[in-house]
Amino acid sequence: MNGRIGLCLGVVVLLLFLTCGPKVIIPPKIDLRKYEQVGLIGFGCNAQGNMDEFVTRWLLMTIRKYQKEALIVELGSEQEVLESVHADSIDSEAIQAIGEKYNVNAVITGNVQIVEVQPLVKLSPGGGRAMTGKKSIEGKRVNAMVRAWITARLWETEQGGTFWRTSAHGEEMVKQVSAISGGKVIFDARDPREAFWDLVNPLVKKICADFKIKHVRIQENWQ
Repeated sequence: MNGRIGLCLGVVVLLLFLTCGPKVIIPPKIDLRKYEQVGLIGFGCNAQGNMDEFVTRWLLMTIRKYQKEALIVELGSEQEVLESVHADSIDSEAIQAIGEKYNVNAVITGNVQIVEVQPLVKLSPGGGRAMTGKKSIEGKRVNAMVRAWITARLWETEQGGTFWRTSAHGEEMVKQVSAISGGKVIFDARDPREAFWDLVNPLVKKICADFKIKHVRIQENWQ
């Protein structure tokens, strides 16, 4: 018995020793510091309410967490920024004009696409079943399964070209979903963090993965 205990302890010590090698820092794939000043345009959304504002705010906070020294300037909504440079849509010419007007060397843009909304109605604590038809939630606030895509893009303003782009998608329950006549879905929760967190947070983390500095432990080779 004592021999077995000694063997187990030896294995544990060996594993700890092997996993305690030196750590190295791997730079992020996208280092915003090299652009000196980066503009952020508010993300758009194909649904009404405050989902787009919450995604934009949480994305900004996540990037600043990963790259504290990066200088990111909020420029406003896409409509406001486009109107300021007399453009109709985000393209190379508009990005160059935005860079000149706002004195930024790069611009982050993005969009939230709500793909599907399936309202739910609770039948018992912890349970539920699908409620068919968006008209069933007109004027109400209910929980719903929501599928969404978030896309993001980094433009350089000198030539108006795309330097980086990515996307993430997922499905989670969202609270306080409502609709107006015609089935137009509205995400206007009184507490967006509580209502959208489970859906938005994992997607934003995936979007921001390329901005994160990684610490990797090197395992030494044993002969």
